[in-house]
Amino acid sequence: MIADQIIVRTAELCLKGHNRGFFERQLMADIRRRLAGMTRLELKRDQGKTLISRDGGFTPEQAAAASAALAQTFGISNFSIVSRCERNVAAVAKLAAAWLTSLRQGCGGQAGKCGRLRVTVNREDKTYPRTSIEISQDVAEALLPQISGWTVDLHDPDVVVEVTVTPEYFFVAVGREAGPGGLPVGTAGRVAVLLSGGIDSPVAAWKMMRRGAEAVFVHCHSYPYVSEASIAKVKRLAAQLSEWQGGAILFLVPLADLQREIAAKCDEALRIVLYRRMMLRLAERAAAQTGALGLVTGDSLGQVASQTLENMRTVSQAGQLPIYRPLVSDDKEDIVRIAKKIGTYKISIENQDDCCSLFMPRSPATRATPERALAEEAKLDVIGLVAAAWQAAERMII
Repeated sequence: MIADQIIVRTAELCLKGHNRGFFERQLMADIRRRLAGMTRLELKRDQGKTLISRDGGFTPEQAAAASAALAQTFGISNFSIVSRCERNVAAVAKLAAAWLTSLRQGCGGQAGKCGRLRVTVNREDKTYPRTSIEISQDVAEALLPQISGWTVDLHDPDVVVEVTVTPEYFFVAVGREAGPGGLPVGTAGRVAVLLSGGIDSPVAAWKMMRRGAEAVFVHCHSYPYVSEASIAKVKRLAAQLSEWQGGAILFLVPLADLQREIAAKCDEALRIVLYRRMMLRLAERAAAQTGALGLVTGDSLGQVASQTLENMRTVSQAGQLPIYRPLVSDDKEDIVRIAKKIGTYKISIENQDDCCSLFMPRSPATRATPERALAEEAKLDVIGLVAAAWQAAERMII
């Protein structure tokens, strides 16, 4: 079955004022980038929606590929695959029946998942001789005999059959597919994300990306004191996240020499806090090089010893840029759910040591103060250590 058009809808973009056009242009540019492999495409804006057409239409395979791409395009609330037919109820019912039969097969034939429908009609052509309610009733009456197992449910349908009446055709869409929401990539500026190999920081990055921020990734590693596999793991996480924004910069920064100095000269209980303060300084180097306006971490309040209010305050005071912690109030279950949705979870749970596992204290401080941290850092050549680590950093395009 050939689809004629894809209708893309937004949510927040409709609330924008004079700069709404900027957001819509960014969204259209991102859609074009994601669908670059398809030829003969035409995109246009129409009353808050983006209409995607293709000369010759979309084959089922092309429609599926477009759906997969749009489902990962920030700024899209939902979208519909639309087919057109002649301006009569019989043609609409035949077309909708084909879509619903295909949908039922995708549900494994389970009526409990795909069994209730509603028909809604948007009559753009007001000269059509039947009202919207009458057309929806006519379509349902013609449709139900062709699709056994389906019933009409106006209040809690599994699927909505949407019919649009225009002067030339009837357009039919069966169901709406969800987009990720948020704002288009790059509309909020750039941030530097401290990316570990765990579950939390990739989710923090994704949540900021969803709000329109372009992410630059900074990973501090302890190779050769831990396996090089930890670096490979982070590269895969960065690659997975970069699919959501169309590429990314990744900085790989060696931290082992810094850690060794801290372990040799500073209070053992403060090691993790001091490691994190050093990471913050290094991330600011990456931000300065890439024009990032802030830093992002995966901290979640109280989850581990370094993520108490006191420790987060002490870590934050090592830097100059704003620090964004989008997971700070999230439960672990919520973070895991998002990690699974965005494709980072299975990578994150692979068992690899990270930099914080090196020279771990037996009893880490949970209420460190900035004054105590500064007193310990006075035992170190902080500027020289940070400069040496940054000098050895590797920059790559993902």
